[in-house]
Amino acid sequence: MSNSNLPPELIAEILPHLPVKSLSRFKCVSKSWATRISDPDFVKTHLHRAQFRRILLSSANSLYSIDHETDDLAAAVDLHYPRDQTQNPKPQSHAVQIIGSCNGLVCIMTQPDIFFIFNPTTHQSTRVPYAKMGFGGPSAAIGYGFGYAPSIDDYKLVKAAPSPDIGVFSLRDGDWHLRSGFLYQDPENPTRPGHFYRNPIKGEDPLPPATSLNGSLHWVFKLYSTEGRCIIGVFNLETDKRGFMQVPETAVSGFSTGVVNGNLCLMHREDGLRRGYFWVMKEYGVAESWTKILVEDPFLVAKPLCLWKNSKILIAKDKKELVLFDPKDGTYKNFEVGGIPNRFYADSYVESLVTVPVITKKKSNLELFCLCF
Repeated sequence: MSNSNLPPELIAEILPHLPVKSLSRFKCVSKSWATRISDPDFVKTHLHRAQFRRILLSSANSLYSIDHETDDLAAAVDLHYPRDQTQNPKPQSHAVQIIGSCNGLVCIMTQPDIFFIFNPTTHQSTRVPYAKMGFGGPSAAIGYGFGYAPSIDDYKLVKAAPSPDIGVFSLRDGDWHLRSGFLYQDPENPTRPGHFYRNPIKGEDPLPPATSLNGSLHWVFKLYSTEGRCIIGVFNLETDKRGFMQVPETAVSGFSTGVVNGNLCLMHREDGLRRGYFWVMKEYGVAESWTKILVEDPFLVAKPLCLWKNSKILIAKDKKELVLFDPKDGTYKNFEVGGIPNRFYADSYVESLVTVPVITKKKSNLELFCLCF
């Protein structure tokens, strides 16, 4: 195969629109094509132009990828993912936890406190070094998040715990750092010191992973209250500073967060009640812009995944089915997928050429700080 008859400007225009699988094959055409496709500027251009999004499902000790835009019947394809066989070679009965995805990189927790960052499309991966939390160990962490700060070109894993400090892993630095935690002065409970979120109790699930939006991570924490009062904790991935935003209503079990068409959204966490709505923040950071989106058939729990053909929203409903939601009339219909597991957690990712750097093993900053607590 030769590119001698193709004008260079035409090649430059076509390549960024092609899927990663095709580009990987085209690296074999010539050294110049391989160099072009591997160039960091081309990788960024391809990321913003191609946008081949896939659905990611986690069930038991398996991950599945789904091409939801295919013209044929969509199928759940078993996805190979990194594992740490040295810790526990036996298959795990619990689901692999999807912490988040950004620009084609996915962060997963395969076992308690064992994290990997990997690119499901190129199969590159790296294990996040262990962080010995000086404020209570892995069991103390109640919230995780993974996101990207474009202004500093860095991916970060954040490990929030009931402490004045939280752990932040920088993929660019390859190390953990301590940062100021979430301390909220509740005007309705001014005498309550310290942390605004409740310590996890036995039998209570950890918080859903944070949602990455506008260069920040977002969790919903419950205040020290029996009335279901909550607050949104926001962690800026560029500055490592935290802030807060108001929720539209109380929630006994709290909220999970998500993104609908570029807007932050909230869904009640599973509490045994079916609800026929979720909330969307039409203007980021403006509490008055929370808008209730009605759903014709109520659900126990829901997670928006992505837009489908620029009109409907693909949603994971009740952890057991995928549905297409029409925001115009509040209706939805089942989205048929072959080989889908009976129960699952869901997220989405884009196919990309973004590389996963190799992390050299070294003593974590958090380990150095441990003796100070």
